[in-house]
Formats: sequence, C-alpha cells, structure tokens
Amino acid sequence: MASTKTTSESQPRGERGLKDASDAKEGYGPGIYYLRMAVFLLLNVLAGTAVVAVGSLALPLSFASATHSAYRGHIRVVLGAYVSFLLLLTSLFLPHSRFVISGDWARIRSDKKQVVISNHQIYPDWFYLFIFAWTRGCHYDIKVILIEILSRLPIFGQGMQLFEFIFMKQRFEKDKVNMARNLRTAARDAHPLWLLIFPEGTLNTPGNIQKSKDFAKKMNIPTHPHHCILPKVTGLHFCLQTLGSATRDLYDLTVGYSGITAQQTPYDAYLIDRCFFGGIYPREVHIHVRHHDVRALPGFGEVEAGTEEEKKARFEAWLRGVWLEKDERLAGFYRHGDMTTAKVPGAGAEEEEENVEKVVIPIEPKVLDWVVVGGLFVAGYVLTRFYVGIVFAGVASLLRLLWG
Repeated sequence: MASTKTTSESQPRGERGLKDASDAKEGYGPGIYYLRMAVFLLLNVLAGTAVVAVGSLALPLSFASATHSAYRGHIRVVLGAYVSFLLLLTSLFLPHSRFVISGDWARIRSDKKQVVISNHQIYPDWFYLFIFAWTRGCHYDIKVILIEILSRLPIFGQGMQLFEFIFMKQRFEKDKVNMARNLRTAARDAHPLWLLIFPEGTLNTPGNIQKSKDFAKKMNIPTHPHHCILPKVTGLHFCLQTLGSATRDLYDLTVGYSGITAQQTPYDAYLIDRCFFGGIYPREVHIHVRHHDVRALPGFGEVEAGTEEEKKARFEAWLRGVWLEKDERLAGFYRHGDMTTAKVPGAGAEEEEENVEKVVIPIEPKVLDWVVVGGLFVAGYVLTRFYVGIVFAGVASLLRLLWG
C-alpha cells in the first residue's frame, strides 16, 4: 500500500517548471514531443509483450473450472506487475503528479470484492484509476468493461483477454451472456475483485455532452449536469445483480483535475498526447470517495416490493441523483480547487467542512514496483525467446518433412 501524508493545503503549481493547462499554452517542441512518443510506444509494446508471454504460461488452467482459481492466482501477479509498470510510466512522463484524496478512501480493502464507479473525462482516467487501485493494494484484481474492438488489438488485446476484462459489442441483449459468465466466475472465485465501471459509458466530450442533453430533453429529464453526462443504468444494475451477495460494497469516485476552469472541457485540455508527449498535464488528481452498501441501495433491498422493472427504475433515479451530487462537488472543486468544500445535498456534515483533512499521495513508484516491473520484463524476454525458438524449430521441422 502507498505511503501517505495528510494536508489541507494545495501545493502550488509550476514546481520545477512543469506545466498544466492553466499555466502553459505550449508544451515541448516537436523534437522532444516525437522522442517522448517513440519511447512511450516502445515501453508499452515491450510491457504488453511481456504480459502476453508471462500470462500465457498459465493459459491452459483457464479452461476448466477446477483449475481456474490457479489461473487467476498466476494472472493476478502479472496484472499487479503491469499496473506497477503504468505507475512507473506515469511517474516518468508526468513527474511530480499527486493524488489528493478525500472521503471514504480508507474503507477500500484489498481482500474484498467491490464495485467502483466514476465519472469519465479524459483517456488518462484509465492510468490514474488503475494507479488509484494501487494505493489500496487492489491493483492485482482490477476488472474493467471495454468495447469489443479493443480485444483485437495486437499484443494489447491478447493481454486484456488474459486479464479477463469484459468486452462488449454495445448491444446489451447480446453482451449480457458474456458479462454474466465473466461476473459469475468472479463471484465464485476465491480471489478479491475491483470492478471499475464508468456508468456514463463514454468520455465527457463536447459532442457526447450534447447527445446527453438531447437525450435528457427527449426523456423529459428535468435537470442535466454541467460537468458530467447522464449515467446509463443498465450495465451497472446488471453487474450488481449478477454479483449478488458476493459484493456489498459500491464505491463512487468523483474525479477532478487541477489546472482547468469550470468553463473548460477536461477532454480538450488533457488529450492523451498532450499529457504524455507534450508535457501539459494535471499536477493534481483530486478524487472524492463515497461508500454505499449495495443492500441499502434502492432496488436492491432484501424485502423491497415491486417488479424488477420498478426496482430498476428506483435504482436509476438514485444513480441520477448521485450524478447530480457529483456535479455539485465538481462545481465546488472548480470554484475552490477542493473536493470537500461543495455543499452537496445528501452528503454528511463532516464532508461539508472547508478544512477537512485530505490524503495526499505522490504518484511515485516504490522499490518493490521497480523490482516487479524488472522481473516482468526479464521473464517476458526469456519466454518470448523461448516461444520464438519453438516456432522456428516447428517451421524448420515442417519444411524438412515437405522437402526432405
């Protein structure tokens, strides 16, 4: 688990001349930009190749239910090493970044099955939230839901399949069979779970904001958030239903990035190339955590009356309310640079005090992270050479059989 310190102060921007969207119009020049791009891509390809090489060792164990837990035990180590790699990569390309965390962060435990939901603003959300899981020792057990086309990416697609991420064709009636199979296996598994879901289903881009507003108007939804888009209920509801009693913990994350104003769109300010190659990135990632007991959620009570559709409708109304609270918290964050100063309806009184202490965690690897990433790369190199040797030997044998 990451070491932490507690503070109620915000660190000044501009440390060591680094830039975020508020104090820089331009990042690195073209030469450094393309050099950083080349190094970034090379490191990612090497890490992806290592993941596939090392993860494939246990692949035969994944096909039988009796041995699947052993497969998970192996792949957890590989996934943990990969998240440590993402931490190293982020610390190298986005140096001196840090988390500022408030709320129920300390309740997150690495030995439980839990569902985590968050607003989705920029592509680097994936990096930051995987590393956020690392701060609580949950990075071995991350599971995410992705569009199906990503599973076809060379190297990276195979790695994500080894991690047993859930792939969707965005047609729920067809997707739910695959989702149910994956989630039921996770529910039965002896290992923990950290299921990350973005209920908005897409990035908070200007185009998607307009689509969300058009949908709200069509469905006569009276209030639309200013800093989020409307959440979709079906996927999250299905996941909680399928996991059933295996999980009682739902964590709601509100993520905000320093260096931008309420009038800016985070997606435009912090495009992934602008962050990792251009050197313009948020110095602080603010995350407010709220815990919910699944059994107490509308539609999930043990003796709650009504049809399944009525229960789902109550849960949908609750989720939209959560997103409006999230919007209020983000509005307060943009006004004051702090997640804990917003007067959020339904929040506890302790969350409304201006000087609530926050946990500050530098986004920096520990010695163990360097060790496990080094081990992943060495094992990947050795196994890749071994696999390639087998392929060449097989091809040579086949050619000798064909042509004598």
